[in-house]
Amino acid sequence: MATIMETNKPEQYFIGFDIDDDVLKIIENKKKSIKMELNKETGEPMEVEELSIDNKKKQSTSCSISESMNTSSSTPEYISEDCQAIQSSASPKVSSSKLKEICINNTIIKRRNSEIVTPFASMQSSNYMVKALVHVFKHLETHDLLSASRVCTTWHTVAMNKYLWQNVNLKNSMVHDWERFVDSIAQQRTDTLDTRRMLMPSKVEDFKCFWLRFSNSIKRAKRLKFIELYGCPVHVVEDIIYSLPEIKVLNATTIRNPNFTKVKKNPNDLMYLNLNHLGQMTMLTEIKLKGLSGIKLTALPSFENLRNLNRFSLTSIQAFPKDIYKSLNTITDNIEFFEIGDCECLTKDFAVSLKRFVNLKTLRLENCYNRWHQSARDVFTVIRGLEKLNVLELVNIEFSICVEDELKKCDGIKALLIIPDYARNSAFTNCHLIDCLKELSKTLTHLVWVLTFELLHLTDLFKTEHRPNQHPYGSNLELSLTNETTYNIPILRTINPEQRPGDEVHYFDILSVPALEKFWSTASKIYVNERLTKNRRTLFSKTRLACKEKWYKYVWVNNAEILVKKDDGEKTLRIKSDKDINKL
Repeated sequence: MATIMETNKPEQYFIGFDIDDDVLKIIENKKKSIKMELNKETGEPMEVEELSIDNKKKQSTSCSISESMNTSSSTPEYISEDCQAIQSSASPKVSSSKLKEICINNTIIKRRNSEIVTPFASMQSSNYMVKALVHVFKHLETHDLLSASRVCTTWHTVAMNKYLWQNVNLKNSMVHDWERFVDSIAQQRTDTLDTRRMLMPSKVEDFKCFWLRFSNSIKRAKRLKFIELYGCPVHVVEDIIYSLPEIKVLNATTIRNPNFTKVKKNPNDLMYLNLNHLGQMTMLTEIKLKGLSGIKLTALPSFENLRNLNRFSLTSIQAFPKDIYKSLNTITDNIEFFEIGDCECLTKDFAVSLKRFVNLKTLRLENCYNRWHQSARDVFTVIRGLEKLNVLELVNIEFSICVEDELKKCDGIKALLIIPDYARNSAFTNCHLIDCLKELSKTLTHLVWVLTFELLHLTDLFKTEHRPNQHPYGSNLELSLTNETTYNIPILRTINPEQRPGDEVHYFDILSVPALEKFWSTASKIYVNERLTKNRRTLFSKTRLACKEKWYKYVWVNNAEILVKKDDGEKTLRIKSDKDINKL
């Protein structure tokens, strides 16, 4: 006997059958009734027993329950099986209204079931959305991430994910409350703080207060491991070294003098830097310190506790302490990257300290002129003895005959960056540098030779006005003569050609930079860049600071000229001296 049991849940039913003879009879009678209706349409006679009234009631009750359970996931399967059984027993040429009705019901049920959204599908869709937002948000800057967190609750939850706050970049952002900022990054467990291109006050007094509040607040950020400082005063570096000894990486390559913009103050005044507490940073692996103006290093500690130190960079240092070599001798011999400058302040003892760094891979020496020639031979002798050293960078180096002879012997160098000092005879410098590079071209794989705007500009003017002799070059380079009027450099004659009547006497030739690049194209990769001189770089730095204070929108350099523009559509102004800056 068929029984129907209703559960507590609305619109859901449980169907059960007792296994007895009556049930089997009901099923057989149902099959016979369907076959009888089909045979009536085909015209074939068939004897069918009449169903009892009770059986008809049971059949109608069963059909009504099936219709009420059209949301069940199991119902379409049973109906589909019945439909297939009926279709197999019927002739394919017969169009039965019963079959059409069953097929229509089956289609409706399938469509309804497909529209049902289960809790699992909803959770999966939400999970995909969160993952997509995380991938997008990780490319946003800090102020954009904060703006996104205010859109809705879901975006706020995603934006406040600790994964997105591991690295905080303050580019194009200004922090007005450093205490709340430090509390926030401490709560988010931030380990990297990057202040490069951060917005800062333009007035000197506001600038000092800004960084003073930073120094007082950053002491509580004990979870920070990597700090990148931008445009900060010297005392900020000293405060971080003292208050955060567990830092692994500390970079401050744009240390700024707060009094740099004052007219009454000398912009060349040295900034005093004390690194006496650097020895307590036992977890330090990298430190880079460089100032926009000169720095006087007053104290250096012992580095014997800094066993993990791998990168050490101290540049723009115009005055070292007397015991600098005693401190350098305590640096671990596992160091791989070493940068130091100004080298003119170093003595012959520097070569002894450099010899200890047997694992050194990259060496950068800056401002190698004047007194540096006294120790140049000893330094290059040590460089040739460092077997793992393959990258050498020489910045603002006076390229004398001694330097040429010693550099030619450094055949272990694979990559060379050289920026000659063109303050004196540029034709002489280029001539000897080319001879040296020809010797090194057998072993060099990468070469960067940096030229200044002034050198290119003056050479182009000379070539345009004087039109030097059109006979072959008086040098030992096999270069074809070119008539290009831009990007040329002077070179001293090494071969005196025969003079023809009417020729002007010149002691140097003009070489084209593109032709010079092609000369070594088969042996190595050469990139010739343009660079401002030291005085022009100082003027350009002053111009940028002045334009920030006076809200100028554009500052750029073109052909060794410093250009500024207040806004779009405004007149372009040329800056040639400090007087032009004061007129802004």
